[in-house]
Amino acid sequence: MLLKDKIVIVSGIGPGLGVKLAVEAAREGARAVAIAARTQAKLDDAQARIAALGVDCEVLSVPTDITDRAQCRALAAEVMRKYGRIDALVNSAYQHGNFPEAVEAADLDVWRDVFETNVFGTMTLTQEVAALMKPQGHGAIVMINTQATRKPMPGESGYAASKGALTVAVKYLARELGKYGIRANSIFMGWMWGAPVQGYVQWAAAEQGVSEAQIVAPIASQIALGKMPTDDDCARAALFLVSDYARAISGASLDANGGDFMA
Repeated sequence: MLLKDKIVIVSGIGPGLGVKLAVEAAREGARAVAIAARTQAKLDDAQARIAALGVDCEVLSVPTDITDRAQCRALAAEVMRKYGRIDALVNSAYQHGNFPEAVEAADLDVWRDVFETNVFGTMTLTQEVAALMKPQGHGAIVMINTQATRKPMPGESGYAASKGALTVAVKYLARELGKYGIRANSIFMGWMWGAPVQGYVQWAAAEQGVSEAQIVAPIASQIALGKMPTDDDCARAALFLVSDYARAISGASLDANGGDFMA
């Protein structure tokens, strides 16, 4: 199994990719998955989904606001206390901000809030976890990023700008942490068929008075595989980067978008 016996932290547990990352980590053999989110109900949902798999994976549920360093430190410390190591950190927590917005008229106070979570919060948790990975001599970190940093999309500017900052940070992390056996990589998601996109499709179809299929078709036509990848499949791609199969990969940027964007 991809993550056999691994201790994995997943931040940003929510109805889309976040919960799928936790579920797929458990399915792929993780010994324990530590799940973090602001909302207890989201953590409870993830824990129930993992329990329903019937696999031998412990779940450590820790309500965490990643913009609070003390909470990030407490999360990392609790994982170490219970399991003695942290093998992987998957940074999935994010704030999107206004949608849609134009850069020229963007509310930069909203941008600051977005950066507070997506950049400073993510880096805070990363710093706390990396500090504990260094003495153990191994670890893997993956940043969930967005295709919007590479292919501008309406309404994504503030979110994409924040994720662009993480793209650069990962390269520095990879260089600095490599001597401790710690890898850092980014994975770029595009359209993912899951709860958030399904909600958008339902809304857009109702707003335009067309079928959901008519909303999906032009999007899928731009994707090389001819369809949106599922958030389950995108989660597995992200988890590959923290698995031992990716031991030679650090500082990389992987696209997981079905061929919608090709570098």
